[in-house]
Amino acid sequence: MLKKLYDNFEEYFVCGFFLLIFLLMVVGVLLRYFFGISFAWNIELSRYSFVWLTFVGAAYVRRDDGHIKIDLFSRYAMKKLPHTGRLLYWGVEKLIVVLYLALLVYYSYTLSVRSWRFKSQAMQIPQFFLYISVGIGALMYFVREVVDSVQKFKNKEL
Repeated sequence: MLKKLYDNFEEYFVCGFFLLIFLLMVVGVLLRYFFGISFAWNIELSRYSFVWLTFVGAAYVRRDDGHIKIDLFSRYAMKKLPHTGRLLYWGVEKLIVVLYLALLVYYSYTLSVRSWRFKSQAMQIPQFFLYISVGIGALMYFVREVVDSVQKFKNKEL
């Protein structure tokens, strides 16, 4: 049940930002074309939403393992190595990914906290809300990576 709740949250979050970007851009184009009015906050909010969509969307795509990747070497190694070697190779690969994501979360948080006093130009909101999207997306990706790794290890899909 918790997994389904998390899946729904992630999906609605991504769809919500996509819909927000779409509406902001349509309204911005219509206002500019028909009335000659342009709002700076509209563009800035679209940009912020796109950044959030990108990083949270990366975790969403990880759910179905849908990222583009070049795994020619990995496939070759998994075919040629004995079971223990495959397990070790897979473990090192997952460890590198998890460490990278943990560092990304840490440094995103550090940068976000340091940028709290800097405001965006149009909306005058702290840059914190832009930079924290990297950490939240990486944290969500981290959760997906760990859950998928544990599941594959339990099911012996290596």
